[in-house]
Formats: sequence, structure tokens, C-alpha cells
Amino acid sequence: MMSAQLVSVLVMFISGIAVGAVIDCTRTVLNEIPSKIMRRFTYLVEWIIWISLGICTFYFLFLVKGGQWRVVDPLAQIAGIFAYEFIFQKIARFLGRVIVNILIKPIFFIGHLIVRIIRSLIRLLLNGIALLARPFYKFYKKYLAKSFQKKK
Repeated sequence: MMSAQLVSVLVMFISGIAVGAVIDCTRTVLNEIPSKIMRRFTYLVEWIIWISLGICTFYFLFLVKGGQWRVVDPLAQIAGIFAYEFIFQKIARFLGRVIVNILIKPIFFIGHLIVRIIRSLIRLLLNGIALLARPFYKFYKKYLAKSFQKKK
């Protein structure tokens, strides 16, 4: 009985550390993403993460203790969150920044580059069409525009 309670407290403590790390990394990643659209949905993403972490926590609690909940369980998880804040936060933030700089920012750069290339090609196509149409427009303006005007 005592060993099961100790295991439960340890699992909840470790899950508190994991919850703190996931939330902190989520905030770090969302703040580092160079997209204004993603920043609008930061609160929604964070709520979804909190809900999924709560479900995972209760699933771990169900696996360890068969769903029995004691007051010490959320206290152990809160202690794990505080332990993360004071001990592991610098390491996790560093890893989050590394992931953003190595994985996420290059993806956004490539997407931005593709959009700029497509815009440049469309602009080049429109300028080419305008260049080809200019003689016809000048001819129309000089000789034919007067014949299509309404007479008073």
C-alpha cells in the first residue's frame, strides 16, 4: 500500500515536470514563430494543450492507482511544476529555441521564399502582357477612340 502511494506521488511529480515543460515549450515555440496568424491562436492552442495534458494526467493516475484520486496527487503535480520552473526551465527553453531555429524557422523561410517567387513570376507575367498590349492601346487611343465616342 505504501509503495503504491509512493509510486503514485512520484508519477504525479514527474507528470508535473512534464506538464511544466510542455506548456513552457509551447509558449516558447509559439512566441518564436514568425507568423502573426499563429500568434492570434496562441490562447486556443494553449487551452487545447492544457486539456490534453489534463486528460493524460488522469490517464496516468488511472494506470497507477486504478483511478483513485487523493489530495496528495495534485499537490505532487503542482510540486513537479514548481520543480520544473526552478530547476529545468532553462534547459527546456534552450531546447525549445534550438528546435525553433533548426526546424520551424527554416520551414517558414522556405514557405515565404516560395510565396515571393510566385509573386515575382505573376508580376513578371503581368508586366510582359502589359508590354505586349501597350502598342495596341496607344493605337486605339490615337486613332480609334474618337470614332467610338458619342456624338452630341
